[in-house]
Amino acid sequence: MSTDPLPAGRQHALETLAARHHVCAVTLAVIKGRKLDALESAGGCAPGTAPHPQSVFQAASLSKPVFAYAVLKLVEEGKMALDAPVVRYLPEGYRHRFDPLKTEPSALVDDPRLARVTVRMILNHTAGLPNWASGPLRFEAEPGSTWIYSGEGYLLLQRAVEAVTGQPLDRFMAERVFVPLDMQRSSYVWNERVAPGLQAGRKANGAPRTTINLKEAIAAFSLFTTAADYGRFMAALLNDEPLLRQLAASPVPVERERGMQWGLGWGIEQDGDERYLWQWGNNTGYRAFAMFSVRSGDGFVMLTNSENGLQLAHPLARTVFGREHKLFQSSMLGGDLLVAVCNTLRLCL
Repeated sequence: MSTDPLPAGRQHALETLAARHHVCAVTLAVIKGRKLDALESAGGCAPGTAPHPQSVFQAASLSKPVFAYAVLKLVEEGKMALDAPVVRYLPEGYRHRFDPLKTEPSALVDDPRLARVTVRMILNHTAGLPNWASGPLRFEAEPGSTWIYSGEGYLLLQRAVEAVTGQPLDRFMAERVFVPLDMQRSSYVWNERVAPGLQAGRKANGAPRTTINLKEAIAAFSLFTTAADYGRFMAALLNDEPLLRQLAASPVPVERERGMQWGLGWGIEQDGDERYLWQWGNNTGYRAFAMFSVRSGDGFVMLTNSENGLQLAHPLARTVFGREHKLFQSSMLGGDLLVAVCNTLRLCL
C-alpha cells in the first residue's frame, strides 16, 4: 500500500485553504483505484500547529457509515435482518435518554409506531425520528414515509446491536472493524490510546473551543479516528463489492433537484451514470467530510479540528474528482448560524 505525499500542487492548495479559513489542523487521505494512495496534513494557524497524518480527530457523523458497515456485516451473518423491526432485538423495549451522554433522565418509548421501525429505515434515515430529542422521544413522521436525518435512530439501532452481540458498542466495533482493518488509532470512546494524538477543537476563527471528551460510545457521533484509519475503512468498503452494492440498492430521495438520495449509512449523489457516496461530520470544534466514487474507486476523507472545516470539502472534492458536485449546494453543508456569524461579523461565540 503506497502512502506517498500528495502532489506538490495539491499540498500547496491544502496549506493555502487551511490558512485562508483559519483551520488549525486538517488531515487528508486520498483513495485511488480502491486503494489508500496518499496521506497529507496542513495547519492554518500559528507556526508549528500542523498535525501529523496520524493525528486523531473527532469524526462526528462520519461515525455513522462505520457503524452501518458493521451492522451490514451482522446482516450478512444472519444475526440481524434489514427489514426486521428493531424492537425484535429489544425484548424489554427501548429506553430513550433525554441526553445521549447521560443515563438519566430517560423514558421507555411506548409509541406503537416504534414496532414499525426497521433496521433499513434507521440506516437510510426514514424511521420518522428526529435528529435529537431533549425530552421524550416523539415521531416527526410515519415510519418509512420520508427522509429525516436522525441521530436518535442510530442510537436506537446501537442498543439493538449491543443486545444482539452482548457487547458494548466500543468493544464490538473494535473487534469487528478496527482490528480486522488495522485501524489502530480509532475508538468510539475517548481513552488513553487516542488522547495523546487528539487535536483540540477550534472555533471558526481558530480560537480554542471547549469540547467534551466523549467517554460514552454513541454510534452517531463519538468516533475518534485518523485520516489514515478512515482511509483504510473506505478502501475496505470499496473492495467489498456485495456490501457496496447493498449500500445503494434501495436509495430514498432527499433533494431531487440535486440528484441527492440516501442509502444505507451514506448520502448518494447521482450524476448521470456516476454515483458518489458521501457523509459530513459536525461536532463542536470539529468538522469532517468523506466521499468516494463507486465506479472509479477514487475518494477522500478530510478531518479537521475547526468549525470552519467544511469550507475545505468542496475544493478538495473538485481536486480529487476533477468535476463539480451539486451536493455542495445543499443546506446540510452550510446551515451553521454560529459559524456564519463568526465568519461575517467576526463574533465567534
